[in-house]
Order: sequence, then C-alpha cells, then structure tokens
Amino acid sequence: MAKPELEFFNTELIPWTPIEGASGKYEKILSKDPETGSYTRLVLVQPDLDSCIQQLKSSPGQVKEQEDWQEIFVLRGTLIDTTKNKTYKAGYYCCLPPGKKRSLASFHPTGALLIEGYWRGIKMAKPELEFFDTVLAPWKKIERAHGQYEKILSKDPETGSYTRLIMSQPDMDASIRQYESPLGRVLCHEVWEEVFIVRGTIIDTTLNQTFAAGFYACRPPGMKHGPFFHPTGCASYEFHTWM
Repeated sequence: MAKPELEFFNTELIPWTPIEGASGKYEKILSKDPETGSYTRLVLVQPDLDSCIQQLKSSPGQVKEQEDWQEIFVLRGTLIDTTKNKTYKAGYYCCLPPGKKRSLASFHPTGALLIEGYWRGIKMAKPELEFFDTVLAPWKKIERAHGQYEKILSKDPETGSYTRLIMSQPDMDASIRQYESPLGRVLCHEVWEEVFIVRGTIIDTTLNQTFAAGFYACRPPGMKHGPFFHPTGCASYEFHTWM
C-alpha cells in the first residue's frame, strides 16, 4: 500500500466536494493509494426527503455490483435500505466484498455522515457482513492496556488485518502514572494503521498536541507515534492492515 504518512489532522479543515452523479452527497478523501486507488473517505448526505422519494420512483429494486472491498461505519444520521425495509443508524457497520450486489434505492431523509474504506488490488478474506449495530457487540479488555477496550468488527483470518472500535476510559490518575513510567514510550507498529476519532480526546505527549473527535491519522509500518494519553476518555474507529 502506498497511502501517505499522515499524523492526526482535523478533517473539519478539508472542504466537502460534491460527489459526481449523486445529488446532495459530498465527500472528503482522507487518504488515497495512488498505485491501487484504495482510499478512505468521509461521506456527507444532506437531508432531502423529496429527492429520496424521486430516487425510489426512478430506481425501485435496482441493484449495483460492488467493484471493491467496501467498509462503512455510520457516524451520525440514518440510512434506510428500501429494498430490505431496514434502517441503519449511528454505530452501524458493514463489510462488503467485490461482487456483492447492493440496492440503489437507499434513503437518507434525515441526512447521514459516514466513514468509508475502499480497498482495490488487495487480496482480503474478511467476512461479508451486512449492516449490524455495533452497540450490541460487547467490549473486550485489551491485554496490557489499562482502561482500554475493543470491538473487532471484521478480521481477515489469512493476514490478520482487522477493523475495530477502541475505547479508552477516562482516568487522569492512570494517565499521569503511565506518563511517568516506562509505558510512556513512543509506539511503532509493523502494520498500516488508520485511526479516526469518533468522540473524546487523545493527547500526544511527544508532540504536546491534543486531538479531538473528527481527527484522522494514516500511519505506514515503522512510523513512530505517541505515546498517547486519554485523561478524558475517547473512542476511535481503526483499520489495521497487514500487507
């Protein structure tokens, strides 16, 4: 993968760009691989009941075939699949393989904000997962990580690549102890890592910077970062990709 090295930055500073051929939909490309075309983006859908109804009339029951691996996490708002008569709200997630057929008749009458990952030219064996409510998945404690919990949303059994939610509980006292201990060290992974902060704050003590909800980072293998502290707590959405 050849995505750029990006330390946390505020995605609010990126302008929204209209998505061609999709009225009322806008995107922010957060990172893109110029070699394969794989990318991560935010998608904003404006609330417009009338347009939704007109779309339903023009393409009832129509479907399109996936060309890429696609992962979607709903950050806010709702999506309505009129073919299945199902509504997906904030916290819902799906993982769709190439060749999967998807309905074109989707409603966004109240608007929605999504984060999407598209993977091209990459062999993956993640499971096919239709939208499900991640709130129903239990948090599991992360070993040797005080006050941190995760939800693995999808995992490739062949490569070990996975997508997860990670939650850090607020604990100022533990943050200070960690800062003063050998655990307060710079991190370095052997994996591609993408992180989007969903809520709360992360403090990078090396950079002396605080990153809040809406910040995003893309780190290639070997990129040094952190250490991080979470005195007020936070939750993040992450891609970990082994190549």
